[in-house]
Amino acid sequence: MDLQQNKQTYEMPHLLTYYECDDTGRPSLSMVLSMMTMVSDAHSMSLGMDTATVQSTGGAWVITAYEGEFTKEQPTFGDTVILGTRALAYNRFFALREFWLTDPDHRIKYAHFRANFVFMNLEKRRLMSIPEELISRFDSPQEKRLPRLAQPAEVTEPAKEQEYRVRYFDIDVNHHVNNARYFDWLLDPLGSQFLRTHHLTRMAIKYEHEVREGATVTSRCQVLDEPGQLTSRHAIVVDGQTCAQAEFHWA
Repeated sequence: MDLQQNKQTYEMPHLLTYYECDDTGRPSLSMVLSMMTMVSDAHSMSLGMDTATVQSTGGAWVITAYEGEFTKEQPTFGDTVILGTRALAYNRFFALREFWLTDPDHRIKYAHFRANFVFMNLEKRRLMSIPEELISRFDSPQEKRLPRLAQPAEVTEPAKEQEYRVRYFDIDVNHHVNNARYFDWLLDPLGSQFLRTHHLTRMAIKYEHEVREGATVTSRCQVLDEPGQLTSRHAIVVDGQTCAQAEFHWA
């Protein structure tokens, strides 16, 4: 098993557990995104930046957007996969990473993502400049402008709405809802029959506002079944404010 591990790129093996998979045996989307966070954290720690080191700067990394693609063939419970990430580029306020999920021989790329990160002041809950002592260790290029990720379309006529209460266990170390948790809320209104009989091919999500502990979120969902393309559009809304938008393509 050949693994890439250097300043800019990091890979690690991972055994898929039963709790990371849905009843089809495939990893759920929220768990795939949690794995991406795990390999990103492992990359940082390999360069001497654990959570305490990062938070000593007064801030924390926050994801503002994802875009991703998936193959029809997906790993299942009990498979060993490779989780990978690469620090692509950064500027004063934003950093761009890519992620991948492959088989141990790197022959099948089950999933590929790009993600935008910002650095947030944990006390003031607003953006701050990325500390040079953190970003320089990744040896990624500095660019004035970073590529824009795919933008999800807005929900125009929600066919379904479902409310969820934000629990204590939805909150992560940065004191807001974990980014992966949104996907459970977004996809659940599609229903088990839809989710069991369709597979995800592409996705995009944009996080706009924090969701905090104790809030009630409304998940809005719109399905567009057009010739040659099945798409679902989604929004997470709290007190009338859109906190996240997402778009999924299915086959």
